[in-house]
Amino acid sequence: MNVNAEKQTGDKVLITVELSKEEFNVYYEQELTKLLANAEIKGFRKGKAPRKMFLDKFGEGQIYQNALDSALGKTYYEAITEQNIQVIDEPKIDIDFEVLDKEKTLKYKAEVLVYPEVELGQYFGVEVVKEPTEVKDTEIEIAIRRDLQSKSDLELVENGTLEIGNTAVFDFEGSVDGVLFDGGKAENYSLEIGSKQFIPGFEEQMVGMKSDEERILKVTFPADYQAENLKGKTADFKVKLHEIKKNVLPELNDEFVKSLEIEPKTVEEYKATVAKKLAEEKKEASDHKFEYDLLRKVCDNAKANIADVLVEHRKDNMLKQEEDRAKGYGITFEQLLKYQGTTLEKYKEMITEPAKFEVLKELVLNKIIEVEKIELNDADYEKGYSEIAAMNGQDLNAVKKQYPKDQISYHFMLLKTIESIKEKAVIKQ
Repeated sequence: MNVNAEKQTGDKVLITVELSKEEFNVYYEQELTKLLANAEIKGFRKGKAPRKMFLDKFGEGQIYQNALDSALGKTYYEAITEQNIQVIDEPKIDIDFEVLDKEKTLKYKAEVLVYPEVELGQYFGVEVVKEPTEVKDTEIEIAIRRDLQSKSDLELVENGTLEIGNTAVFDFEGSVDGVLFDGGKAENYSLEIGSKQFIPGFEEQMVGMKSDEERILKVTFPADYQAENLKGKTADFKVKLHEIKKNVLPELNDEFVKSLEIEPKTVEEYKATVAKKLAEEKKEASDHKFEYDLLRKVCDNAKANIADVLVEHRKDNMLKQEEDRAKGYGITFEQLLKYQGTTLEKYKEMITEPAKFEVLKELVLNKIIEVEKIELNDADYEKGYSEIAAMNGQDLNAVKKQYPKDQISYHFMLLKTIESIKEKAVIKQ
Protein backbone atom coordinates (compact mmCIF):
# COMPACT_ATOMS: atom_id res chain seq x y z
CA MET A 1 0.00 0.00 0.00
CA ASN A 2 1.32 3.40 -0.99
CA VAL A 3 0.29 6.40 1.16
CA ASN A 4 0.94 10.09 0.59
CA ALA A 5 -0.27 13.04 2.70
CA GLU A 6 -0.34 16.67 1.55
CA LYS A 7 -1.19 19.73 3.64
CA GLN A 8 -4.03 21.73 2.14
CA THR A 9 -5.37 25.19 2.98
CA GLY A 10 -6.56 25.71 6.54
CA ASP A 11 -6.55 22.60 8.69
CA LYS A 12 -7.14 20.12 5.88
CA VAL A 13 -4.89 17.27 4.77
CA LEU A 14 -5.31 15.28 1.54
CA ILE A 15 -4.35 11.63 1.93
CA THR A 16 -3.81 9.56 -1.22
CA VAL A 17 -3.93 5.77 -0.83
CA GLU A 18 -3.09 3.28 -3.58
CA LEU A 19 -3.50 -0.48 -3.30
CA SER A 20 -1.90 -2.84 -5.78
CA LYS A 21 -4.16 -5.31 -7.57
CA GLU A 22 -2.72 -8.06 -5.36
CA GLU A 23 -3.59 -6.11 -2.19
CA PHE A 24 -7.14 -5.36 -3.34
CA ASN A 25 -7.58 -8.98 -4.46
CA VAL A 26 -7.07 -10.05 -0.81
CA TYR A 27 -10.20 -8.09 0.16
CA TYR A 28 -12.07 -9.48 -2.85
CA GLU A 29 -11.27 -13.06 -1.87
CA GLN A 30 -12.18 -12.46 1.77
CA GLU A 31 -15.62 -11.09 0.87
CA LEU A 32 -16.23 -13.82 -1.73
CA THR A 33 -15.43 -16.46 0.90
CA LYS A 34 -17.91 -14.89 3.33
CA LEU A 35 -20.69 -14.79 0.73
CA LEU A 36 -19.97 -18.35 -0.42
CA ALA A 37 -20.22 -19.61 3.17
CA ASN A 38 -23.80 -18.34 3.41
CA ALA A 39 -24.94 -18.98 -0.16
CA GLU A 40 -27.95 -21.26 -0.69
CA ILE A 41 -28.14 -22.76 -4.19
CA LYS A 42 -30.54 -25.54 -5.09
CA GLY A 43 -28.86 -28.93 -5.18
CA PHE A 44 -26.12 -27.96 -2.72
CA ARG A 45 -25.90 -27.70 1.04
CA LYS A 46 -25.58 -24.17 2.43
CA GLY A 47 -22.11 -22.83 1.70
CA LYS A 48 -21.09 -25.80 -0.47
CA ALA A 49 -21.90 -24.45 -3.93
CA PRO A 50 -18.97 -24.23 -6.39
CA ARG A 51 -17.37 -20.82 -6.78
CA LYS A 52 -18.10 -20.59 -10.54
CA MET A 53 -21.77 -21.50 -10.05
CA PHE A 54 -22.12 -18.83 -7.36
CA LEU A 55 -20.53 -16.17 -9.59
CA ASP A 56 -22.68 -17.19 -12.57
CA LYS A 57 -25.84 -16.92 -10.46
CA PHE A 58 -25.15 -13.82 -8.37
CA GLY A 59 -22.40 -11.95 -10.24
CA GLU A 60 -19.57 -9.94 -8.65
CA GLY A 61 -21.38 -6.69 -7.77
CA GLN A 62 -21.94 -7.42 -4.08
CA ILE A 63 -18.45 -8.89 -3.74
CA TYR A 64 -16.85 -5.74 -5.12
CA GLN A 65 -19.01 -3.47 -2.96
CA ASN A 66 -18.17 -5.39 0.22
CA ALA A 67 -14.49 -5.58 -0.74
CA LEU A 68 -14.41 -1.84 -1.37
CA ASP A 69 -16.08 -1.05 1.98
CA SER A 70 -13.69 -3.37 3.81
CA ALA A 71 -10.61 -2.02 2.02
CA LEU A 72 -11.55 1.62 2.62
CA GLY A 73 -12.26 1.07 6.32
CA LYS A 74 -9.03 -0.80 7.03
CA THR A 75 -6.60 1.08 4.80
CA TYR A 76 -7.87 4.54 5.81
CA TYR A 77 -7.18 3.76 9.46
CA GLU A 78 -3.76 2.32 8.56
CA ALA A 79 -2.96 5.41 6.47
CA ILE A 80 -3.71 8.00 9.19
CA THR A 81 -1.83 5.84 11.71
CA GLU A 82 1.20 5.56 9.43
CA GLN A 83 1.22 9.32 8.75
CA ASN A 84 0.50 10.15 12.42
CA ILE A 85 -2.53 12.25 11.45
CA GLN A 86 -5.09 13.10 14.13
CA VAL A 87 -8.40 13.69 12.39
CA ILE A 88 -11.38 15.43 13.99
CA ASP A 89 -14.20 14.48 11.63
CA GLU A 90 -15.26 11.92 9.05
CA PRO A 91 -13.17 11.97 5.84
CA LYS A 92 -14.43 13.01 2.42
CA ILE A 93 -13.58 10.03 0.21
CA ASP A 94 -13.03 10.32 -3.54
CA ILE A 95 -12.46 6.93 -5.23
CA ASP A 96 -10.51 6.98 -8.47
CA PHE A 97 -12.12 4.29 -10.64
CA GLU A 98 -14.59 3.78 -13.45
CA VAL A 99 -15.29 0.07 -12.89
CA LEU A 100 -13.97 -1.92 -9.94
CA ASP A 101 -11.67 -4.70 -11.10
CA LYS A 102 -9.60 -7.01 -8.94
CA GLU A 103 -7.04 -7.05 -11.72
CA LYS A 104 -6.43 -3.30 -11.32
CA THR A 105 -5.09 -1.07 -8.59
CA LEU A 106 -7.45 0.73 -6.22
CA LYS A 107 -6.70 4.39 -5.66
CA TYR A 108 -8.63 6.85 -3.51
CA LYS A 109 -8.21 10.23 -1.87
CA ALA A 110 -9.39 11.17 1.61
CA GLU A 111 -9.69 14.82 2.60
CA VAL A 112 -9.58 15.11 6.38
CA LEU A 113 -9.85 17.90 8.90
CA VAL A 114 -7.04 17.88 11.47
CA TYR A 115 -6.39 19.70 14.72
CA PRO A 116 -5.20 23.27 14.08
CA GLU A 117 -1.68 24.47 14.64
CA VAL A 118 -1.33 26.42 17.88
CA GLU A 119 0.97 29.41 18.21
CA LEU A 120 1.70 29.86 21.89
CA GLY A 121 2.09 33.24 23.53
CA GLN A 122 3.21 33.77 27.12
CA TYR A 123 2.03 30.96 29.39
CA PHE A 124 4.54 31.04 32.26
CA GLY A 125 4.79 34.15 34.45
CA VAL A 126 1.34 35.48 33.54
CA GLU A 127 -0.03 38.12 35.94
CA VAL A 128 -3.41 37.34 37.50
CA VAL A 129 -5.38 38.92 40.33
CA LYS A 130 -6.38 36.47 43.06
CA GLU A 131 -9.44 37.27 45.12
CA PRO A 132 -8.87 37.58 48.91
CA THR A 133 -10.25 34.80 51.09
CA GLU A 134 -10.46 36.67 54.38
CA VAL A 135 -13.90 36.27 56.00
CA LYS A 136 -15.42 39.50 57.29
CA ASP A 137 -17.61 39.75 60.39
CA THR A 138 -20.49 41.04 58.26
CA GLU A 139 -20.33 37.89 56.13
CA ILE A 140 -20.57 35.73 59.23
CA GLU A 141 -23.52 37.80 60.45
CA ILE A 142 -25.32 37.40 57.10
CA ALA A 143 -24.80 33.63 57.15
CA ILE A 144 -26.09 33.39 60.72
CA ARG A 145 -29.09 35.55 59.83
CA ARG A 146 -29.95 33.13 57.01
CA ASP A 147 -30.05 30.29 59.55
CA LEU A 148 -32.15 32.40 61.90
CA GLN A 149 -34.58 33.17 59.07
CA SER A 150 -34.92 29.47 58.32
CA LYS A 151 -36.36 29.06 61.84
CA SER A 152 -38.35 32.31 61.85
CA ASP A 153 -42.10 32.67 62.39
CA LEU A 154 -44.52 34.93 60.55
CA GLU A 155 -46.34 37.34 62.83
CA LEU A 156 -49.39 39.33 61.77
CA VAL A 157 -48.90 43.11 61.62
CA GLU A 158 -52.10 44.65 63.01
CA ASN A 159 -51.29 48.27 62.23
CA GLY A 160 -48.64 49.50 59.87
CA THR A 161 -47.65 49.55 56.23
CA LEU A 162 -46.11 46.95 53.96
CA GLU A 163 -42.29 47.00 53.94
CA ILE A 164 -39.52 45.22 52.08
CA GLY A 165 -39.05 41.84 53.77
CA ASN A 166 -42.71 41.57 54.86
CA THR A 167 -44.98 38.85 53.52
CA ALA A 168 -48.11 40.14 51.82
CA VAL A 169 -51.34 38.14 51.50
CA PHE A 170 -53.36 39.66 48.67
CA ASP A 171 -55.64 39.23 45.66
CA PHE A 172 -54.59 40.36 42.21
CA GLU A 173 -56.11 40.55 38.75
CA GLY A 174 -54.09 41.57 35.70
CA SER A 175 -55.20 42.91 32.34
CA VAL A 176 -53.64 44.23 29.14
CA ASP A 177 -55.64 46.93 27.36
CA GLY A 178 -58.56 46.04 29.62
CA VAL A 179 -58.51 42.34 28.69
CA LEU A 180 -57.76 39.73 31.39
CA PHE A 181 -55.04 37.20 30.54
CA ASP A 182 -54.41 33.59 31.60
CA GLY A 183 -52.49 33.23 34.85
CA GLY A 184 -53.07 36.85 35.78
CA LYS A 185 -55.48 36.28 38.65
CA ALA A 186 -55.15 34.81 42.17
CA GLU A 187 -56.71 35.13 45.62
CA ASN A 188 -55.00 35.10 49.03
CA TYR A 189 -51.62 34.90 47.34
CA SER A 190 -48.58 35.01 49.68
CA LEU A 191 -45.50 36.88 48.52
CA GLU A 192 -42.37 38.06 50.30
CA ILE A 193 -41.91 41.67 49.20
CA GLY A 194 -38.42 42.18 47.80
CA SER A 195 -37.97 38.56 46.72
CA LYS A 196 -38.27 39.65 43.06
CA GLN A 197 -40.59 36.75 42.24
CA PHE A 198 -42.99 39.01 40.34
CA ILE A 199 -42.60 41.24 37.29
CA PRO A 200 -40.13 44.12 37.85
CA GLY A 201 -41.90 47.01 39.57
CA PHE A 202 -44.79 44.97 40.96
CA GLU A 203 -43.44 44.40 44.47
CA GLU A 204 -41.95 47.88 44.74
CA GLN A 205 -45.34 49.49 44.03
CA MET A 206 -46.95 47.48 46.83
CA VAL A 207 -44.60 48.96 49.45
CA GLY A 208 -46.49 51.32 51.77
CA MET A 209 -49.88 49.63 51.38
CA LYS A 210 -52.10 49.01 54.43
CA SER A 211 -54.34 46.03 55.14
CA ASP A 212 -57.61 46.13 53.12
CA GLU A 213 -56.15 48.77 50.81
CA GLU A 214 -56.61 48.47 47.04
CA ARG A 215 -54.23 49.73 44.36
CA ILE A 216 -53.78 49.63 40.60
CA LEU A 217 -50.20 48.68 39.71
CA LYS A 218 -48.86 49.44 36.24
CA VAL A 219 -46.01 47.19 35.09
CA THR A 220 -44.33 46.17 31.84
CA PHE A 221 -43.56 42.55 31.06
CA PRO A 222 -39.91 41.87 30.12
CA ALA A 223 -39.11 41.45 26.42
CA ASP A 224 -37.95 37.88 27.13
CA TYR A 225 -41.02 36.91 29.20
CA GLN A 226 -41.99 33.25 28.72
CA ALA A 227 -45.56 33.98 27.58
CA GLU A 228 -45.26 35.10 23.96
CA ASN A 229 -48.48 37.16 24.05
CA LEU A 230 -47.25 39.22 27.03
CA LYS A 231 -43.68 40.04 25.97
CA GLY A 232 -43.04 43.76 26.32
CA LYS A 233 -46.71 44.50 27.06
CA THR A 234 -47.85 47.02 29.69
CA ALA A 235 -50.35 45.58 32.17
CA ASP A 236 -52.59 46.90 34.93
CA PHE A 237 -52.87 44.81 38.10
CA LYS A 238 -55.76 45.44 40.48
CA VAL A 239 -54.43 44.49 43.93
CA LYS A 240 -56.20 44.16 47.29
CA LEU A 241 -53.98 43.62 50.36
CA HIS A 242 -55.52 41.43 53.07
CA GLU A 243 -52.70 40.85 55.56
CA ILE A 244 -49.18 41.99 56.35
CA LYS A 245 -46.87 39.55 58.08
CA LYS A 246 -43.35 40.09 59.35
CA ASN A 247 -40.57 37.66 60.08
CA VAL A 248 -39.83 37.19 63.77
CA LEU A 249 -36.35 35.75 64.20
CA PRO A 250 -35.52 33.41 67.09
CA GLU A 251 -32.93 34.47 69.65
CA LEU A 252 -29.37 33.40 68.90
CA ASN A 253 -28.60 31.13 71.85
CA ASP A 254 -27.49 27.58 72.58
CA GLU A 255 -31.07 26.30 72.21
CA PHE A 256 -31.27 27.72 68.70
CA VAL A 257 -27.93 26.09 67.79
CA LYS A 258 -29.22 22.71 69.01
CA SER A 259 -32.38 23.15 66.91
CA LEU A 260 -30.21 23.22 63.77
CA GLU A 261 -29.20 19.60 64.50
CA ILE A 262 -25.55 20.19 63.66
CA GLU A 263 -22.33 19.23 65.46
CA PRO A 264 -21.72 22.55 67.30
CA LYS A 265 -23.78 22.84 70.49
CA THR A 266 -22.96 26.35 71.67
CA VAL A 267 -23.17 29.78 70.05
CA GLU A 268 -19.38 30.20 70.07
CA GLU A 269 -18.81 26.80 68.46
CA TYR A 270 -21.51 27.58 65.92
CA LYS A 271 -19.94 30.94 64.97
CA ALA A 272 -16.55 29.27 64.57
CA THR A 273 -18.07 26.59 62.33
CA VAL A 274 -19.82 29.21 60.19
CA ALA A 275 -16.56 31.17 59.85
CA LYS A 276 -14.63 28.03 58.87
CA LYS A 277 -17.21 27.03 56.28
CA LEU A 278 -17.23 30.52 54.77
CA ALA A 279 -13.43 30.52 54.62
CA GLU A 280 -13.45 27.18 52.78
CA GLU A 281 -16.10 28.40 50.34
CA LYS A 282 -14.23 31.64 49.65
CA LYS A 283 -10.95 29.78 49.12
CA GLU A 284 -12.61 27.35 46.72
CA ALA A 285 -14.25 30.22 44.80
CA SER A 286 -11.00 32.21 44.76
CA ASP A 287 -8.97 29.21 43.55
CA HIS A 288 -11.51 28.43 40.84
CA LYS A 289 -11.62 32.02 39.57
CA PHE A 290 -7.82 32.30 39.72
CA GLU A 291 -7.40 29.19 37.57
CA TYR A 292 -10.08 30.27 35.10
CA ASP A 293 -8.70 33.82 34.74
CA LEU A 294 -5.15 32.49 34.38
CA LEU A 295 -6.01 29.95 31.68
CA ARG A 296 -8.17 32.53 29.93
CA LYS A 297 -5.14 34.86 29.71
CA VAL A 298 -2.89 32.02 28.54
CA CYS A 299 -5.42 31.18 25.81
CA ASP A 300 -5.87 34.84 24.86
CA ASN A 301 -2.08 35.00 24.38
CA ALA A 302 -2.20 32.05 21.96
CA LYS A 303 -3.40 31.84 18.36
CA ALA A 304 -5.34 29.02 16.72
CA ASN A 305 -8.02 28.75 14.05
CA ILE A 306 -10.66 26.52 15.59
CA ALA A 307 -12.89 24.60 13.19
CA ASP A 308 -16.62 24.83 13.84
CA VAL A 309 -16.86 21.04 13.98
CA LEU A 310 -14.61 20.99 17.06
CA VAL A 311 -16.87 23.46 18.84
CA GLU A 312 -19.97 21.48 17.84
CA HIS A 313 -18.43 18.27 19.17
CA ARG A 314 -17.71 19.96 22.50
CA LYS A 315 -21.25 21.38 22.63
CA ASP A 316 -22.60 17.87 22.07
CA ASN A 317 -20.56 16.65 25.05
CA MET A 318 -21.84 19.51 27.20
CA LEU A 319 -25.43 18.73 26.20
CA LYS A 320 -24.90 15.06 27.06
CA GLN A 321 -23.64 16.06 30.52
CA GLU A 322 -26.75 18.19 31.08
CA GLU A 323 -28.99 15.36 29.91
CA ASP A 324 -27.30 13.03 32.41
CA ARG A 325 -27.75 15.66 35.12
CA ALA A 326 -31.45 15.87 34.33
CA LYS A 327 -31.75 12.08 34.59
CA GLY A 328 -30.10 12.30 38.01
CA TYR A 329 -32.90 14.64 39.05
CA GLY A 330 -35.48 12.22 37.69
CA ILE A 331 -36.63 14.60 34.94
CA THR A 332 -36.14 14.98 31.20
CA PHE A 333 -33.66 17.41 29.67
CA GLU A 334 -36.58 19.36 28.19
CA GLN A 335 -38.08 19.75 31.68
CA LEU A 336 -34.73 20.96 33.04
CA LEU A 337 -34.51 23.60 30.31
CA LYS A 338 -38.06 24.70 31.10
CA TYR A 339 -37.22 25.07 34.80
CA GLN A 340 -34.22 27.17 33.78
CA GLY A 341 -36.49 29.38 31.68
CA THR A 342 -34.78 28.61 28.38
CA THR A 343 -35.11 26.53 25.22
CA LEU A 344 -32.80 24.06 23.51
CA GLU A 345 -31.89 26.56 20.80
CA LYS A 346 -31.16 29.31 23.33
CA TYR A 347 -29.14 26.89 25.46
CA LYS A 348 -27.05 25.80 22.46
CA GLU A 349 -26.38 29.44 21.65
CA MET A 350 -25.47 30.16 25.27
CA ILE A 351 -22.85 27.37 25.45
CA THR A 352 -21.15 28.21 22.14
CA GLU A 353 -18.52 30.55 23.60
CA PRO A 354 -17.78 28.34 26.66
CA ALA A 355 -17.41 25.37 24.31
CA LYS A 356 -15.03 27.31 22.08
CA PHE A 357 -12.93 28.29 25.09
CA GLU A 358 -12.79 24.67 26.31
CA VAL A 359 -11.57 23.53 22.89
CA LEU A 360 -8.92 26.28 22.72
CA LYS A 361 -7.81 25.55 26.29
CA GLU A 362 -7.23 21.88 25.52
CA LEU A 363 -5.34 22.69 22.32
CA VAL A 364 -3.13 25.20 24.14
CA LEU A 365 -2.43 22.80 27.02
CA ASN A 366 -1.53 20.03 24.55
CA LYS A 367 0.92 22.38 22.82
CA ILE A 368 2.50 23.34 26.15
CA ILE A 369 2.87 19.63 27.01
CA GLU A 370 4.66 19.15 23.68
CA VAL A 371 6.93 22.22 24.01
CA GLU A 372 7.82 21.69 27.67
CA LYS A 373 8.12 17.90 27.23
CA ILE A 374 5.95 17.33 30.30
CA GLU A 375 5.81 13.70 31.44
CA LEU A 376 4.18 11.85 34.32
CA ASN A 377 6.03 10.04 37.08
CA ASP A 378 4.82 7.71 39.83
CA ALA A 379 4.28 10.63 42.22
CA ASP A 380 1.98 12.33 39.69
CA TYR A 381 -0.17 9.23 39.39
CA GLU A 382 -0.29 8.79 43.17
CA LYS A 383 -1.31 12.42 43.66
CA GLY A 384 -3.99 12.22 40.97
CA TYR A 385 -5.47 9.00 42.30
CA SER A 386 -5.45 10.34 45.87
CA GLU A 387 -7.31 13.50 44.82
CA ILE A 388 -10.01 11.45 43.07
CA ALA A 389 -10.36 9.16 46.09
CA ALA A 390 -10.66 12.12 48.49
CA MET A 391 -13.14 13.96 46.27
CA ASN A 392 -15.42 10.94 45.81
CA GLY A 393 -14.89 9.39 49.23
CA GLN A 394 -13.53 6.20 47.65
CA ASP A 395 -10.84 3.72 48.59
CA LEU A 396 -7.53 4.55 46.88
CA ASN A 397 -7.02 1.03 45.52
CA ALA A 398 -10.59 0.98 44.21
CA VAL A 399 -9.91 4.21 42.31
CA LYS A 400 -6.72 2.78 40.79
CA LYS A 401 -8.65 -0.28 39.65
CA GLN A 402 -11.48 1.83 38.25
CA TYR A 403 -9.14 4.12 36.28
CA PRO A 404 -6.17 2.22 34.75
CA LYS A 405 -3.13 4.34 33.90
CA ASP A 406 -3.66 4.10 30.16
CA GLN A 407 -7.17 5.56 30.56
CA ILE A 408 -6.39 8.34 33.06
CA SER A 409 -2.88 9.43 32.01
CA TYR A 410 -4.07 12.17 29.62
CA HIS A 411 -6.29 13.71 32.32
CA PHE A 412 -3.40 13.67 34.81
CA MET A 413 -1.10 15.20 32.17
CA LEU A 414 -3.48 18.14 31.69
CA LEU A 415 -3.72 18.63 35.47
CA LYS A 416 0.07 18.60 35.84
CA THR A 417 0.41 21.18 33.07
CA ILE A 418 -2.19 23.45 34.67
CA GLU A 419 -0.42 23.16 38.03
CA SER A 420 2.87 24.11 36.38
CA ILE A 421 1.25 27.23 34.86
CA LYS A 422 -0.29 28.16 38.22
CA GLU A 423 2.99 27.71 40.12
CA LYS A 424 4.79 30.08 37.74
CA ALA A 425 2.01 32.69 37.63
CA VAL A 426 2.54 36.16 39.10
CA ILE A 427 -0.23 36.63 41.66
CA LYS A 428 -1.56 40.12 42.34
CA GLN A 429 -3.84 40.82 45.28
